Amino acid sequence: MDSLFKSLWSFLLPSTAPKPDTEEFLLLASLVHADVIEFDIPSPRSIQIRAIWSSSPLETGWRLDIPSAPNTRIEVGIFEEASGEDKDEMALNGVRVVLGEDKELIPTLFTFPHRHHILSSTGIQSVLDPSFGSHPVLKTLLPKSTLQAPVNDTLDHETCHLHALYTLSKDVFVDQYQLSQLAQFKSGGIKNVRGIWGETDLENPSYTTKGWGSVILVDIPKSEEGNEIHEMKVELPMHLRYLEPREGGGNQIVEILPPEIFWACENTVEGPTIPT
Repeated sequence: MDSLFKSLWSFLLPSTAPKPDTEEFLLLASLVHADVIEFDIPSPRSIQIRAIWSSSPLETGWRLDIPSAPNTRIEVGIFEEASGEDKDEMALNGVRVVLGEDKELIPTLFTFPHRHHILSSTGIQSVLDPSFGSHPVLKTLLPKSTLQAPVNDTLDHETCHLHALYTLSKDVFVDQYQLSQLAQFKSGGIKNVRGIWGETDLENPSYTTKGWGSVILVDIPKSEEGNEIHEMKVELPMHLRYLEPREGGGNQIVEILPPEIFWACENTVEGPTIPT
């Protein structure tokens, strides 16, 4: 971090620049202790630095003197994480003040949605067809209500896409080439395969597979304008690995979890500000 600080200092304050005052120096020096630092260069002559501290960089706690300036709006706020009204909503609760305008701190609650809107499992049915054998297909029926993009004032609805996330144990696997072919022909309710992570070896039996399993993320086609879809069936073909032999034989149950169905949207609109 010391080298990062020196690089920032030489970049932001070259030798030809006026000597900074103590406050500017301390503000920049505090970046050394930041937990997260992000940089953005909006133009050749400017740089934006965003820093997050999980705790105060000073033993005496937080202290920052921010003076007001003429013809400049300076708003200061102190917030902590809060709970939103909806399970897919985030919130920040605290106080804010506009320097030179407000005479006291204003209690404020900011709310905004997650980019991922997870759908309730109510009404979504998943079944194995067949419920036995080495090559079952996990079929998930999505009713019309799940195929409508989430309604929220802070979401850009044009960017919303519907996805299914599967988490499979190491006892089963998917054939990535088979899934790619389904996506190519838009078959089985799979529009695109976003990724397959984890154990995808087609030959290993379950008892020699060291990993825990695999995760599959696929895109689901959404209703196009003027082409209403009443329901959608998403089919994920799976293959059972050879299980460890049991002395004396017998049946063995393999648990298959239903997928998580969710919308992913860009959060491009600022959420509401609610005085509390």
